[in-house]
Amino acid sequence: MADSYFRLREKENAKEWQVKEEPGVHKGNTVDSYFNQYVDEDQSSESPSEEPTLPKIHKTATGHHPKPQPQLPNKKPVQVGNSKKPLKTGPRRQVITLTARQDNAAKIAFRNNKPPNGTYDLGKAIKDIEPDRGSISRAFDEIGVRVGSFILPQRSLDQSRVLQIWGNQKQVDSSIIELKAWRYQAMIRAPSKGRPLAKTAFAANKSLTGQQWAADERTAKRDAVRQHYQRAPEQGQQFKYNGFFLWPNDEVRAIDLFGPSCEALDPLRMEYKVFISFDEARSVFRVYSNTSVEKIYEVIQRIENTIKEFVARDNRPLTLYLIEPPSAFDYRDDVQMIPGPLVGPSRTPSKTPESCGNKLNPMDVVDWELEAEKSALQNKLRMSVVIEKILERIPFYRGHLRMRAQFGTFALVKFQWPPGMPTVTLRKFETDVQSASTRGTLIRDLQLNRPAQEVLDQIHHADNLLQAIGTGDDSLAVVQPEYTAIFYLRHPEKAEEMIQLEIDFKANTADAGFEASKALWMKGPKPDAVAQAAPLEIFNVRLHRRSGISWQLKISADNLVDPSRITPRMETFASGVAFKKPPLGKYPATSGYKIFTSPPNFPVLGVEQKTTFRYCLKAQPKFIIEISRYDEYNGDSPWLPSSTRWAVSFYDREWDSKLSENARLGIGHSATWNPHVNPFFEPINFANREPDAGLKDFLLHTQAIGKFLDELKTGPQDLEDAKSYGHRSGSGVKENEALF
Repeated sequence: MADSYFRLREKENAKEWQVKEEPGVHKGNTVDSYFNQYVDEDQSSESPSEEPTLPKIHKTATGHHPKPQPQLPNKKPVQVGNSKKPLKTGPRRQVITLTARQDNAAKIAFRNNKPPNGTYDLGKAIKDIEPDRGSISRAFDEIGVRVGSFILPQRSLDQSRVLQIWGNQKQVDSSIIELKAWRYQAMIRAPSKGRPLAKTAFAANKSLTGQQWAADERTAKRDAVRQHYQRAPEQGQQFKYNGFFLWPNDEVRAIDLFGPSCEALDPLRMEYKVFISFDEARSVFRVYSNTSVEKIYEVIQRIENTIKEFVARDNRPLTLYLIEPPSAFDYRDDVQMIPGPLVGPSRTPSKTPESCGNKLNPMDVVDWELEAEKSALQNKLRMSVVIEKILERIPFYRGHLRMRAQFGTFALVKFQWPPGMPTVTLRKFETDVQSASTRGTLIRDLQLNRPAQEVLDQIHHADNLLQAIGTGDDSLAVVQPEYTAIFYLRHPEKAEEMIQLEIDFKANTADAGFEASKALWMKGPKPDAVAQAAPLEIFNVRLHRRSGISWQLKISADNLVDPSRITPRMETFASGVAFKKPPLGKYPATSGYKIFTSPPNFPVLGVEQKTTFRYCLKAQPKFIIEISRYDEYNGDSPWLPSSTRWAVSFYDREWDSKLSENARLGIGHSATWNPHVNPFFEPINFANREPDAGLKDFLLHTQAIGKFLDELKTGPQDLEDAKSYGHRSGSGVKENEALF
């Protein structure tokens, strides 16, 4: 829908709007452009009364910049004119926003040059209370988000002792109470590592303290510039250059996408030193600058590019279900459904497909293998098309993206099953699973009902498949586990929201223990969601007769919590998570003994400990295999797990290197990596010019890992039975043996 709309808009604007050509004025390129660009020189702003009443963009650009009067989303429709036909009030699409920090009413008042509603005197300069400017900004932002106000020092942080507060009387009073508490906590803290020393005669600018002061001065200037361009220009202010951009408001409202004050465009305001306002009545952006024409055009181009990011986020996620052709030994005529686990926070019932029925006649083995090869080739082609499509879409997707192949148990939440039929044929199941109404998920649980020590011993003997990373040691037993504490929490301020905290523990060589390193706050899934929405999910269903282990290729976006939404109570909880050395003989990787403690009196819904063993693939070492054990704890057994599950992830390290660029993108920019299948799936032999040769190698890798996990779950006797059954299997036993 979005693509066709913008193509239509492009044609209309190309005919109706042309860049004004005058001597000394920069001429914009109108080829393949669906926006209107004007750049005039020496235009002054007019008063609102002189503005024409018709909703029309004049071809003579003026410098009029009415103060933005944002309308909040979900406004009730208003009847226009004398038409008696009622407006359509159907359900609106899910609102997509490009900002994690939407302005509240107090911040909007600040942007519109309204005077502050209150002040608070700290008694001394802010720098004497807390010298860390980053800590000050985070504290003021967090208080403003929590109580609905906006706090800003009256002057620079070095000189100001008075804070200005925007908001209603209740919000101002609440902010003052919070500021008193912040001041008290900052004053009683011991001097931090970053606290600058007193200026003395020997404290030269080249010293560390001098560098800190210089950095603080630069930060203060940047803050002042940022706050200056965040606000609306003064009435009557003149600008040398003015630019217009016609926004396609019929597809998505700008205030929905950018926020009530278009705060998502603040990085552009800061980077280019321009004022940006949006006239909702005319659906047009206005850009003002006194520096150069080029800046106007660059800003407009980046605003245009945000449409591409909207399209990338607005499109429905791509989902593909593939049935891996079983080996001749595992082949069965039919498929049945067995009860599966409850899925997601809403505990949705599921069904797991399982092969059943007659075995393959030995006389039909050759025919089946030929058919299986055709099915495998078709699966590869379909997979290549879908991956190519998503890679062309996500270069404008800003955020933390990652691609993983994950192994677990495939379950169907929604599937069109013939009523009254206990089984269906394999071919019918392959066809029906492609229905648009099918809804499946991968449960990250290998269901290894074996002692942990046996599992690790078998992993240590898989040296034909795995090898230790960067050690040069052939033994897999040298790989040391890594630990992560995972907390499922209820938001302290919003009881209906779930959040998730992950804290990694890194080895501390000083005392042969571990210490908490980085803390990552993420938003939890919604109660009615089976799994977090992902741009891409390709399910490869393996109907193995005993293991039931399948895998999926998934591109996901980490749903991180914005720092301004992390409350002091959340920070206190995260900083209170500490390492606890287990008792002698309690090896956490085999016993599941919990190695960390956490502060009490926080709404914790669940606790897990993740133990990860990380290896690389022997045939292609740039691929990483993570074998993880998840231990869950409850009140009955706070130190030993109440349940345990195992999961496996498989990925190329270069995937993380490429997709990490998306996390650093500025608004209106796109990633520079090549959005095609071959750069993401490189073959083992670089001289291999066969189409999708790297994707074929990747699928062979997943087959080998799947067979290893089958043995890990059911024992190696299945492989011996398959070899003695007759010819090679359709899943490529001989190919895997040759590969590894």
